[in-house]
Amino acid sequence: MKKFKFRLEKILQLKAHKEKECQKRLAVATQKVVKQEGALTHLRKDRVMVQGDQRAVLRGRINASLLSMFSRYYLKLKKDELTGLQMLKAYQGEEAGKRGELVEAGKARKIYEKLKERLFEAYLRDLNLATLKEQDEVASQMLTYKKNSRLSREFLDDRY
Repeated sequence: MKKFKFRLEKILQLKAHKEKECQKRLAVATQKVVKQEGALTHLRKDRVMVQGDQRAVLRGRINASLLSMFSRYYLKLKKDELTGLQMLKAYQGEEAGKRGELVEAGKARKIYEKLKERLFEAYLRDLNLATLKEQDEVASQMLTYKKNSRLSREFLDDRY
């Protein structure tokens, strides 16, 4: 019997390749999210550090220009933090979209893999059936041969 050959193997390979590409895109999107979270963490640490410096500097007399400078810096930090949060939200949305694409690509690949498994199981059943038929044929020929040889021996014994 022929070897098993899945006719849709190329499509299965393409689906697997598409899934790997989706994994790569998801990894890039996840990397963006992690990087943005790191930047926000850095901003928060920077703000805490500046507050500590401000406490050390602003003891005793209060300098208006220094307060104005810290105030502008805090506003800049706050603006950067809000912008960073908006970017993080956008990156997380992009990541969720890429994750959905990956799930869909995985489902498409699984469909073809299941089809391949079912066809292979059917092939094995047919192969088993063909083997059984061949064995039955050999057994019936052997039985016929034995009967014929016994009859021919009896016929020859009767003649002599």
